[in-house]
Amino acid sequence: MNNHIWLVRPSQVGALMTQGRKKEEMWGETALGVIQQAVLFHKYGIEQQDIINPKIEKGICNEAQNIDLAAEVLGWLDVNSKADKVRITNDFIIGEPDVNTSILADIKTSWSANTFPWFKNPENKSYFFQLQCYMWLTGKEEAELVYVLSNHPDHIMASEIKKMTYYYIDRPFLFPDANSIEELWAYAEEKAEQIVMKEAIIDHIPKEKRVKRFVIKRDDIVIEEIKERILEARKMFDELIKTI
Repeated sequence: MNNHIWLVRPSQVGALMTQGRKKEEMWGETALGVIQQAVLFHKYGIEQQDIINPKIEKGICNEAQNIDLAAEVLGWLDVNSKADKVRITNDFIIGEPDVNTSILADIKTSWSANTFPWFKNPENKSYFFQLQCYMWLTGKEEAELVYVLSNHPDHIMASEIKKMTYYYIDRPFLFPDANSIEELWAYAEEKAEQIVMKEAIIDHIPKEKRVKRFVIKRDDIVIEEIKERILEARKMFDELIKTI
């Protein structure tokens, strides 16, 4: 019998659903890591350190403007990017959808035009499970996975230019015309800015082309599989929490 009611976040479910490399292994390293981290938090309050890289930071910084752009392009009439997210729970999961009005949607910020899904759904299994969880929480029958392409925030752009400049400074052979360290810096900064700006600024692409929507239908069989997986994970949770 389970002693602890661990509520799983929708973003964790994709990892939790992964199997071990061998058929007889119920838990692979990825899934087990999710359970272990939950055990550490519940037992000792140890939280996993958030690793904020530029791609994640861009998503955080641009979320509101990307919701606004998606609403404009997709014709969402009752969506307000400034509205507070509402946390929803059931007996198994806890989550805060990006958009939950007459529309249920999760917004994904593409890092660049090269990572934007121009032609088809990337079919990210983790995102699929995440949206199934949101439909489970809200009772809705479909959800929208929406990719949005937007400019880099200014501070991220400046940081990327700086990193790229140092990259070129370490490769002076790329600038044979530089006759001094000052000229090398000037060449490196110019080259870095050219490259980063091409990736960071995408205003030349029409708005309606910078939003890509994929509709995901609710699958109660998958939701039942998620439920069963969480029940099994809780058994492992209870075993592990006794060992530390």
